[in-house]
Amino acid sequence: MPSESRSSARAVDAEDPGPRSRTPVAALLSVEALLLAATATYCFIGVSGGILDARFGIGLGMFLLLFALGLGVAARSILAKGRFGLGFGITWQLFQGLIGASLLRGGLYWQGALALLLATVLFVLLTRLVRSTPLPGGEA
Repeated sequence: MPSESRSSARAVDAEDPGPRSRTPVAALLSVEALLLAATATYCFIGVSGGILDARFGIGLGMFLLLFALGLGVAARSILAKGRFGLGFGITWQLFQGLIGASLLRGGLYWQGALALLLATVLFVLLTRLVRSTPLPGGEA
């Protein structure tokens, strides 16, 4: 009897929260990707306008575009029930939390608060999806 209840509890735990949960997570990851791409564009404009040093601005812009691309792929992976989106998304939220705290410390209050809010909300939503995403080579 205990093994039967254990297997039924396991099946309930492994149920997918449904498309209602995956779609907002993918949308928020896409919003983060768009914000990073917009910031990268600002860096490139800053270089052309002489506001930023060319080497620094181009390097930062390329770095931000790389992570924006990663977030876009992660959003697609979340919709396809892939594992990449979870790992990359959770790791990115930890880094974004550090960036948000640094922005607050630097006096950029609304930017830091937005970064921390997005990081916290997405971290919680992504960790809720972990149990419902199939492992590679596992039963589908």
